[in-house]
Amino acid sequence: MEILRLEQSKKTLNSLNMDLEKDLQRIDEANQSLLLKIQKEEDENNRLENELARLAHLAEEQERKELECTLTDKEQDLKELEQETSKLEKINEALTQGIAALQNQLSGKTCAQSTPEEENLSESPEVAKMKIQQAEVSLAEQEKELAKVLDEYESVQRLCEAQAYCIKKYQEALRKMEEEVENRFLEREV
Repeated sequence: MEILRLEQSKKTLNSLNMDLEKDLQRIDEANQSLLLKIQKEEDENNRLENELARLAHLAEEQERKELECTLTDKEQDLKELEQETSKLEKINEALTQGIAALQNQLSGKTCAQSTPEEENLSESPEVAKMKIQQAEVSLAEQEKELAKVLDEYESVQRLCEAQAYCIKKYQEALRKMEEEVENRFLEREV
C-alpha cells in the first residue's frame, strides 16, 4: 500500500516537473521574444538619436553659415559706408576750401573797393556811382553764392555726421554679432 502511494506520488511529481519544465520553456520563449523587442526598440532609439544628432549638426552648420553670411554682408555694408564717408569728407574739405577762397575773394574785393585809387578820384560822380552799383550787384551775387556754398557745406556736414552715426551703429552691431558667434563656437566646443 505504501509502495503504491509512493509510486503515485512519484508520478504526480514527474507530472508536476514536466508541467514546470513546460512553463519554464514558455517563460524562456516569452523572455526571448521580449529581448528581441527590447533589442529592436534600442536599435530604433539609437537610430533616432543618430538622426537627431545629424539634424542638430546640420542645423548648427546652417546657422553658422547664415551668421557668417550676415557678418560678411554687414562688413561689406560697413566698407561701403566708410568709402561713402571718405568721399563725403573729401567733398566737405573741398567745400571748406571753396568757402575760404570765396571769403578771401570777398574780403579782397571789399578792401580793393574801400581803397580807391587816384584815377577813381578823378572820375565823375556818375561813373563812380555806376561802378559802386556794379560792385554792390557783384557783392550781392557773391554773397548769394557764398550762402549757397554754406548751405551745401552744412548739408554735407549733416550727411557726414549721419554717415558717421550709421557707421558707429554698424560697428556696434558687427561687434555684437562677432561676440555672439564666438560665444556659440565656445559653447559648442565646451
